[in-house]
Amino acid sequence: MNQEYKFGKNILVISIMTLITVIVWVGYEVYHAYTQTTVPRIIKELIKPLSPSIDEAAIEDIKRKYQIPEEELNIITQPIIELETEEEATPSQTPD
Repeated sequence: MNQEYKFGKNILVISIMTLITVIVWVGYEVYHAYTQTTVPRIIKELIKPLSPSIDEAAIEDIKRKYQIPEEELNIITQPIIELETEEEATPSQTPD
């Protein structure tokens, strides 16, 4: 009888230790999931806030480099569309 009581006591101690281990394990995993970031490092670098100041010198430089000359602004090219005349559109009919 004493042997049965000792066996039950050992199972109780093992089950309590297992329960504590599972609780600590789950707690660690929850903490790890909460603190771990899911955003990759590259995306973090890409979403940095932009500077609100405008570099006016760069804008003027772009305007100067890509300015279209006045002669090219006035040239308008239109595609030439040849319309078929009435005679070309319908086949000629010969009288009987």
